[in-house]
Amino acid sequence: MIPIELPRSSGVKPIHFTILAASITALTLVYLIYLSARWTGYWQNDVIWVSDPATNFVQVNGSKFAVPAGLMRNPAHGLSRLARHQTMSSLKLDVAWPAMTGFKRDGTTPTQSQKIQIEISASTDGETMRDRLKPVYKRLARGPEADGPAGLKILTLSSPVALKTDQVVFEPDRPNGFIARCLKTKNQQALCTREIRLSDGLLVTYQFAQGLLASWGRLDRRVDQLVKSLRQ
Repeated sequence: MIPIELPRSSGVKPIHFTILAASITALTLVYLIYLSARWTGYWQNDVIWVSDPATNFVQVNGSKFAVPAGLMRNPAHGLSRLARHQTMSSLKLDVAWPAMTGFKRDGTTPTQSQKIQIEISASTDGETMRDRLKPVYKRLARGPEADGPAGLKILTLSSPVALKTDQVVFEPDRPNGFIARCLKTKNQQALCTREIRLSDGLLVTYQFAQGLLASWGRLDRRVDQLVKSLRQ
């Protein structure tokens, strides 16, 4: 019979293994908390502008896009740089007005008033903002239309004493013209949201500072040009 010899002890005390396991667990928890904060938006520095020169190939609702990594905005997109070819439910981008570019090699980032956040997703069959203009927004308006920048009209939906100002800004002369909804909370910059439904089943939603309404026509064209330039 072959004698069985037990392996010799490593000499490591059990307490050392316990400390190592606890350290790994703690680091894992910190990383998961960090990712959760970034995903949910609680992390204040939500936009990471990276100098990654690579291109990501993304598919959204059957449409293909070639997107420079420096344009991709949120943490999920940042992690997605590990996989250059992927399918997404929505593509989120951050660009700087008026150049419509992302990261600059000198490391500078645009001010909040220059940032434009763009989301490309599958369109739904629901009503557009323009569809709701007459039956909803005009009925809810607190007072008559007011003149806005660059020929636009403004409907104020919120009460004068409300904590948040809610306005609809629209082009009055075209049935399918420009329309956006602008919200302003006390001590924060007013942000406007515009939706564009494309013929191939995609919805382009972009958010911008209210001050850019003075250039709304140029803004609309530049967003449209950017989306077209990313298509494959």
